[in-house]
Amino acid sequence: MKIAYLALPVFALAACGPSGDSAGFTKNSCSAVQSVLAEGAKDEPYAALRGAPVMLGDRPLKDQWTAKKIAFGETCQTSVIRDMFGVDMYIYSCDLYASPGSFEKDAKEIEARQAITSVRETIESCLGEDWLVEEDTKNSDYQIYQKYLFEPKSGRPGADKYDFTADPIYIEMSYTPFMRGRGGPTGWLAKVQFQEQREAAKKD
Repeated sequence: MKIAYLALPVFALAACGPSGDSAGFTKNSCSAVQSVLAEGAKDEPYAALRGAPVMLGDRPLKDQWTAKKIAFGETCQTSVIRDMFGVDMYIYSCDLYASPGSFEKDAKEIEARQAITSVRETIESCLGEDWLVEEDTKNSDYQIYQKYLFEPKSGRPGADKYDFTADPIYIEMSYTPFMRGRGGPTGWLAKVQFQEQREAAKKD
């Protein structure tokens, strides 16, 4: 059975540090999209985008880095999830909007939607007619939810090889007045995420 990998929760990725150097492409542009896709196509996806390790106190977290090139928003991170359904999942994610709590909910929704709409329009114009865009507005974990999923018309990468496939690119916005998962923040969160997968290394 083929398994479609949907969104990792926003809070599952550690917050990253200060904005990195975005030399090599212009932030919030088609060149940013193309550069991230090109880095994702390499044998070790997004490795060239890795900056300093994400820290938990004085301890570096395994397989999580701040991004030294910022494609969208003000902070990005890259990470690897090892051996998930037999694949290693490589992630490049940028935070687009965050507003904790429920104060000024309607005004914050306008701001959050503006943030994701701008990125969606940039990605759509860059990818062109060779890619499909699917929209989803329902998720039982959130009061308000919006997701745009992008994948090639030619088919989801890895679908002919793996039982598990990753969303190539998605934009996600969510709102909840309750804590997310294990102590995740309330309020509004929005991000854009690029994903690649490779066969997991065999263990001895």
